[in-house]
Amino acid sequence: MTRRRIDGPLWTLVGAIGVILITRLVILLTNLGRFEGDEGVTGVMAQRILDGHFPIFFGIQSYQGALEQYFQAGVLALLPDTYFTLRLVQLALVVIICVLVYVLGTKAIGSRSGGAVAALLYAVGPYYSAWKGVRTHGGYDTATIFGLLVIVLALWMRRESARAPWIAAAIGLCAGLAIWANYLSVFLLIPGALWALGSARGSLKRLFPPAVGGFVIGILPIIIFRIQNGLNPPSGTGTPPPTGFADRVGNLLSPVTGQFLGPGGTPAEISRWFIPGLAVMIALGVLGAAAWTRRWGIWDVITLRTGRRKPIDIVILGFLITPILYGLSSYTWFTGEPRYLFTLYPFLAVGVAAAIFALRGRARAIMAGVVVALSAILLGWTMTSLQSSGGFLPAIAEGPIYSENLPAVADALEKRGVKSVYADYWLSYPLQFAGHSRFTVTPYEHSQFPDIDAQTAADPKPGIVAVTAAGAASTRKDLTAKGRTFKEAEVDGYTIFWDVTPPRRG
Repeated sequence: MTRRRIDGPLWTLVGAIGVILITRLVILLTNLGRFEGDEGVTGVMAQRILDGHFPIFFGIQSYQGALEQYFQAGVLALLPDTYFTLRLVQLALVVIICVLVYVLGTKAIGSRSGGAVAALLYAVGPYYSAWKGVRTHGGYDTATIFGLLVIVLALWMRRESARAPWIAAAIGLCAGLAIWANYLSVFLLIPGALWALGSARGSLKRLFPPAVGGFVIGILPIIIFRIQNGLNPPSGTGTPPPTGFADRVGNLLSPVTGQFLGPGGTPAEISRWFIPGLAVMIALGVLGAAAWTRRWGIWDVITLRTGRRKPIDIVILGFLITPILYGLSSYTWFTGEPRYLFTLYPFLAVGVAAAIFALRGRARAIMAGVVVALSAILLGWTMTSLQSSGGFLPAIAEGPIYSENLPAVADALEKRGVKSVYADYWLSYPLQFAGHSRFTVTPYEHSQFPDIDAQTAADPKPGIVAVTAAGAASTRKDLTAKGRTFKEAEVDGYTIFWDVTPPRRG
């Protein structure tokens, strides 16, 4: 029996995983990883799963599957309920993504060394990829994983193989789970599905039924939710601001693509050296050259032919369809961060690695070293710059929210016998997670848990928690102006109001 030796590509993959663990732990354990309102929702969901509630989607929304919260519930069953332990699931998921990037890169580039470079590029950024990947914002990571699995399985499937029906079923299952997790998986699913259909031509009668069966099982949570709430339930997030197709595509071009690549949205001292516009021009130029070079292979993928296609065509096609899908969705209106492109980060790593491996000999090695080094410098510089300037700091009209102080606020509420409070959305659910079942917290708006709100409403004397800045002063002024009596105490930058008589609700 021979033992497989750990060679250069595998050592590089191990190094990439090490980089992921180090950089993402730095994010989680410093001010870059402060907990915020949406993460509080997922944390409360995980706690409620252990209490016998079984959500299908994020809060009251009709999208963003809750699968990651079931994993988190398992962690919280074994470890203390902290912001760090909750996000250990995300840390594990991004490691899985890195391994899948290695597998996809090996297939797409035709070289294990190419796959290893792709994994390393994924590990070293861009910063938003690193930061968002370990945030518990819903199903972003699982959508990426299942989307990548669809592609890897599609590349593995051979229609004449006895295992082909099982692989087809697995492709369908992963596609369904990806859609449940997050609709952003569509950037991965469309090229992966086209490849799978092309591979199955001539055996569709044999392979299509198991694929459909797997898909139905994967989207079963969506089916159950639709049965319970109607075929077209409200999204739970309201109506997006009015934007047109051209507006959204324009936003994608600038500023979102620059943010996606890394230089965009960085502090001024960084963007002077890593120029967002230049990065976008280079990226579009490389994509255009790749699309032209592989045009007939891409055409074969689209038309379900196999003759001229290559695995790298999946990656190129994924980027080519992005502007169309991005522009068609009325929900891609936000330009503050490239959240809608998150599932494309594996394609970015594989695509850049493929461009490097288009070179030969010493030029390839030099270019690989330069690109990895520049990516690492940009990631490290962005992290240190943001950390030194205060890190990630959620802020509302009341003032900044320092989530690291909320466990002390929760203890103070319990000490004073407060059973329920009202607070701003971005404060309420991180506080609810910190307090768990010791009290209930209801936000002034964007409520996600109606039964928690009902408990707060039933409390004869609900309290109020506000940021000790404009928020506390405004609350105090409002209570006094309306003749209410109350007690108050400041705790680590927050002000607790309790024994409010008569009570103020909302």
